[in-house]
Amino acid sequence: MENASKALIIAGAILLSILIIGLGMFIYQQASGAMEGANMDSEKANAYNQKFKNYEGTISGTNARALYEAIASHNRVNTDDFSQQVTLTIDGGAIAEGTVFEPDSEATIATNTLKAGRTYSVTFAYNKSGYITKCNIEQVK
Repeated sequence: MENASKALIIAGAILLSILIIGLGMFIYQQASGAMEGANMDSEKANAYNQKFKNYEGTISGTNARALYEAIASHNRVNTDDFSQQVTLTIDGGAIAEGTVFEPDSEATIATNTLKAGRTYSVTFAYNKSGYITKCNIEQVK
């Protein structure tokens, strides 16, 4: 009888050990899954932002026009998803607040506002997820 009770105690300890190890593995897998998801979101944001990030800083008027066209094209493609629209501000005046550009007015605004021989400073604003939501183009004086 004494040997049987010791055997039951040993068996219980083994089962408890297996349960603790299994719980530890479950917690580890949950934590590593959350970290992978965070990395994927930042990679996705970087891929999304890459077409605009090349223009950040001080650029020529020709590059400012190219950025303008890139934002206009991006907004046209994403007309159904307002959260992916990029608001453009040139010299303090909002040009496109999440609206689709008209093809004729695009060329007119770009030609009249962004001059080829001038230099411009480009800055971006990001949302909580790291996506570009606003672009500001200012003429360098």
